[in-house]
Amino acid sequence: MAIMQIEINDFLVFRKEFVASFCNGVNVLIGGNGTGKTTLLKTMYGITNSKLDSCYYSLEQKNSVQFGNGTVCLTFSNKSTKEFQQGAFNENTGVSSYTTDGVMEATQCVYIPEKDMLSHSFGFLALKHERPAIPFDDTLTDVIAKAQLYPKKETFNNPLCAKIRAIIGGEVAYDNDTFIVLKDKDRKQIPFPIEASGYRKFGLLWKLIRNGLLEPGSILFWDEPENSLNPELVPVLVDILLDLSRIGVQIFIATHSEIFANYFAVNRQNDDSVIFISLYKDGDEIKANTNERFDLLEPNNLAAEPVKLYEKELEKGLGGNG
Repeated sequence: MAIMQIEINDFLVFRKEFVASFCNGVNVLIGGNGTGKTTLLKTMYGITNSKLDSCYYSLEQKNSVQFGNGTVCLTFSNKSTKEFQQGAFNENTGVSSYTTDGVMEATQCVYIPEKDMLSHSFGFLALKHERPAIPFDDTLTDVIAKAQLYPKKETFNNPLCAKIRAIIGGEVAYDNDTFIVLKDKDRKQIPFPIEASGYRKFGLLWKLIRNGLLEPGSILFWDEPENSLNPELVPVLVDILLDLSRIGVQIFIATHSEIFANYFAVNRQNDDSVIFISLYKDGDEIKANTNERFDLLEPNNLAAEPVKLYEKELEKGLGGNG
């Protein structure tokens, strides 16, 4: 089941009405700082991750956020909706209630935050459990808990796992409350914090696939996957994400990288479902424009900055020749 549309009214940075539509493949969100990209990902993850017998809980620092009377409504591919109403904020559960229209199915979803959490996993969940008053962002603990799950037998021969394993030169294991990379060449154990930061991103993705969390019908939310990634690995990661979308994983990505976003346009195949969404400010409102072509997306601050840089280099060069 995929998220096809979100409607927001007076919710956090979205101070007025906001509507955005999505595809069931890869959705690439761009926009300047403060335009709501991370907020949008966390909001969709929080509502989708909530089961019918529980409450929405995954907003960053939920105990300190002041809620108004806003609403958020998600429309899914089966035409059902799930609405979150902020009305009576409960500081213990995060929100009072939400309503559903139609038959809601449990949706398996994963949120990968910008921060590398597997390097800080030792004792983290215990601290969260024993010190509930500390306002941890639940997306940080969620990704650790999901990476700690046992691998599924069905994913043992997953070709994507084999592809990622070739990149990092081994597999990711969890032992004694810590994550390690077990190298194929000499079976040497590399503590996760010591592994190359770019490889850690691939290692986390390997673990999530191996644990059976990224399967057909699931949703992946990933905030700035390009961080600390060498440019030569960007198209490799893009290809893996496109492969995931081809088996039925819906993907939402927030990025500040023109190279990363553009590789989805270049590497996509004819049957791939990929759209680009630009979030921008119009006065005190945040709005969204969508296009299937990255080069036609407006406004596009990622594409505009390289042009400005080139113009400055050209101006400087001409000035120097004069």
